Amino acid sequence: MLLLLAAVVAALGSLFVPDPWDVPLAALAALLVGVFAAPLLARSAAVRPASPSSAPETRAPSEPPAAEGDDPDVLSRELELVRLATDAHEAALWRMWPDETRATLLAWSALPGYAPEADELSLLGHPFGWAITERVHVRLERGRKPLPTTWAAEMLLVPVDAPSGLLALAYTGGVPPGAEPGALLAATQLGAISTLLHRRDEAARTETRVRTLFEAVRNLPGELDLERFAEELGEAVRRSTDAAGAAVATWDAEAGRGEILGVVGEAPGRVGPGHAFADGESRLGLAAKHGVALSYGDLRRERDALPLCVPGERWTEAPRSAAVVPLAADGRVVGVVAAWDPRPDRIGETEMEFLRLLGALAPLPLRSARQYEALDRRASEDALTGLPNRRTFEARLAAASSHFERYQRPFSLLILDVDHFKKFNDTWGHEAGDRVLQHVAELVRASVREVDLPARLGGEEFVVLLPETPLMAAVEVAERVRRSIAGKPVVWHGRPLEVKASLGVATCPESVESPHELLAAADAALYRSKGAGRNRTTAAPPGGGSVGTGKGGDGAAKVPGKPLA
Repeated sequence: MLLLLAAVVAALGSLFVPDPWDVPLAALAALLVGVFAAPLLARSAAVRPASPSSAPETRAPSEPPAAEGDDPDVLSRELELVRLATDAHEAALWRMWPDETRATLLAWSALPGYAPEADELSLLGHPFGWAITERVHVRLERGRKPLPTTWAAEMLLVPVDAPSGLLALAYTGGVPPGAEPGALLAATQLGAISTLLHRRDEAARTETRVRTLFEAVRNLPGELDLERFAEELGEAVRRSTDAAGAAVATWDAEAGRGEILGVVGEAPGRVGPGHAFADGESRLGLAAKHGVALSYGDLRRERDALPLCVPGERWTEAPRSAAVVPLAADGRVVGVVAAWDPRPDRIGETEMEFLRLLGALAPLPLRSARQYEALDRRASEDALTGLPNRRTFEARLAAASSHFERYQRPFSLLILDVDHFKKFNDTWGHEAGDRVLQHVAELVRASVREVDLPARLGGEEFVVLLPETPLMAAVEVAERVRRSIAGKPVVWHGRPLEVKASLGVATCPESVESPHELLAAADAALYRSKGAGRNRTTAAPPGGGSVGTGKGGDGAAKVPGKPLA
């Protein structure tokens, strides 16, 4: 349909345009249809492709990438119309780099049998550079030196506002009559295409940012899970800035330290949830400490070598442009967000404005999510030791039992009781007793794997859930815990206090057939350790009896082989 409309416009144009411009300008009238109909009405994808015999080719530049809004399909198809309208053997659209040292090929079209000679070229001493910077059109004829297109006898170079672009037309013979004014008009129309494409792209980006902002307003206040909150906010930051990556962190103003909550998109190594930074250790800390937004067009131009997120970060592709915005609630900074991109000058004032809007929306939901997490942690952790409490342990034990009933995978349980704990309270006071419990909790946590669950049952009793662990391996873990406690006294007001512990171990299905009997079997083994003299480990054998090991009396049978103590 577009080609038919172009033919009609070309025919009408020949009636009103005087000779000798009639052919080129009538064809340029057809170009106007492609200019406005392709990007605005047909949205470029609906434009019928050129025939294979004269199909234009678009070369993707290696660096820098095409500017935002460039549509290779539209540019290539319109360039084909320009070539036909000017009777050129080759038509190429180039763009100058920001530093004006090189140019990149954006689109290319030629008769069959031709190929582009370069995807990019140096502009130092090159006629392309002079034509672009001086904004003048040039007609070149072959002399002693070949032209930029080496096979051409003549070339037309016309600046294009694309931006900093150049239309280069090459001819094997002389430039046809009327081609030069046609090329000037074509360059104007190519600039108009570029402007329209850029405005369309900017409108699409603005629409994305507004939608992102709306989603943030709708979703963030109701998200109480801190990890998911960080992920949603990070994605909102990344989408609103069109950046390669983003990070969300909390900030403790009193301590002068922050912690990464989440990272989305392209992220540096050694940066993830839990990584910390201080006020002078990164740009995140700098923005949080002073409560100011920071924007960097190119980090390579910064004199200091301050990391963006945390000390020790390692980038696969270092960021060039970046922005950091603090999140303040009631006059206090409670967090900070950052966005980055490996390309320079990618985060401008428009992007910063959307970041500031997100910065105004996020602080209160962030504070609510942190408070909810603190409440949830208090409900699931023991306040004194920081270990999971009995409620959490029982939930995990129930889950492990269900897993065993379905897959028949072994798991073990060890129970620990601090020997003669009452004497610490009676002799040194309850504060000393609390310190003993904290000390034992630290040693237990350090002696088990990350997949294991150490917890405080209550009083001086602790428990460790060991998934995928048979009996003898569980006994080895228990002995490691017992020896660690016995070998590291608690220092209380400069005086070492010796601590000992008794342990009981049971495994399903080696000790008991049903996982619901496991806790009782381990508890019975613990009491046999205490009855046998304490400071020892006793394992519950098949059938509910017990075997023991470790330092102590003969009140319990030994595990086959040498004692582990």
